[in-house]
Amino acid sequence: MSLRLGAFLLPSAGATPAQYEEGFAGQNPNFYQAGLRDASRVLKQVEELGFDFAAFSEHHFHVEGLELSNNPVLLGSWAAMQTRRLRIAQMGNVLPARNPLLLAEDLAMLDHFSEGRMIAGFARGYQQRHVLTIGQKMNAYATQPTDPEFEEHDRINRELFNEHYAIIRRAWSEPLFRHEGQHWRLPPPGIVWDHPATQTMAPGMVDTDGELQKVGIAPLTLQEPEHIESFIPFTTSPETLAWAARERVTPVIFTPIVENASASIDGFHQAATEAGRKLDWGKGIGHFREIVVADTDEEAHAIMERGLGYIWTRWHDWFGLNEALRRPGEEGVIRNHPATIRERGYSVCGTIDGVAKKLETLLEGLKTDLLVLWIATGPAPIEGLLKSNDLLVNKVLPKLGIELEQIQPKLRKEYTGPGWRD
Repeated sequence: MSLRLGAFLLPSAGATPAQYEEGFAGQNPNFYQAGLRDASRVLKQVEELGFDFAAFSEHHFHVEGLELSNNPVLLGSWAAMQTRRLRIAQMGNVLPARNPLLLAEDLAMLDHFSEGRMIAGFARGYQQRHVLTIGQKMNAYATQPTDPEFEEHDRINRELFNEHYAIIRRAWSEPLFRHEGQHWRLPPPGIVWDHPATQTMAPGMVDTDGELQKVGIAPLTLQEPEHIESFIPFTTSPETLAWAARERVTPVIFTPIVENASASIDGFHQAATEAGRKLDWGKGIGHFREIVVADTDEEAHAIMERGLGYIWTRWHDWFGLNEALRRPGEEGVIRNHPATIRERGYSVCGTIDGVAKKLETLLEGLKTDLLVLWIATGPAPIEGLLKSNDLLVNKVLPKLGIELEQIQPKLRKEYTGPGWRD
């Protein structure tokens, strides 16, 4: 059996929980450097272990230090300079609050910096502090279920997301293009650009009167655009899952509750079939988990509670992440405790044998070939994380007969090399 593994790194400040509680850990230069140092060690290790990709998230204004991920493309460029095979993703660029042309350019540049290893990850955005501030000129809204105007704001968010995604895909695929949508006109009317070099070197960009008619980005991606893998993380929305199925975007499901995840797979599979895709149930879709392997259960739990157990319960529960742990028909408040995250199956912790048994059950139930592992660099002890990754790949997976798969990018046919590193 083959399996793709991705490493999801927020990343977080390299500080202990006690140091976080002192305040403004995200602005402490020592903690940021320590967080980068830990993340760098993980990046280099998972490449050697055979992971397919690493991914970073996007959130802004995190002076608290728990999510220092304001620019996943820039973090990806940093990661690309340290690796040669590991593909570079985002989980993901918050599309409704971004300028789609600038993001298309940034991702194309990342594709060249990484020599074709870019994966494009897009998210709709759930943190209102970020989305409403950064996206104010686009009237963007976050998808916050507790928002009293959720239905209308969710509609606007989805409109922006879909239009921005379409613009990015066209920018990668068409040398020159024109777009007129609900939120964007590209180019806007009345721009005079009668430069003689443009008339000669970019025919079709301007008309005979010198007015700009089309736009294009440079560079284009190094990969063939239709073969660039795309992710949309954290989603359970039936509408988003159906969109992903039609667009051949890979959703990465957050909930570990098998009944809920299976319902999402059902919806995705049905939409994919209706779109003419032939996918076995469970394929074309990924799942988030944390996996911590140690010599004893107690040691694994201690690593988890210092890392994700702290980040989740101190930060993410406020955004409703504990709802991903809710079982069908369950009522009341979900206990906000690291043990709940383990007991509900999101954090798979334990010894080699214990994790192997849990992982076997997970893979058999979901029929997936893609797991994205949340590796809590920053507050978690780095030596414990590195040992855990090593035990997972070299001890746990062989017990299950699992071999890791790495996707090889397909580059544009006109590219003949050599690359910038050659």
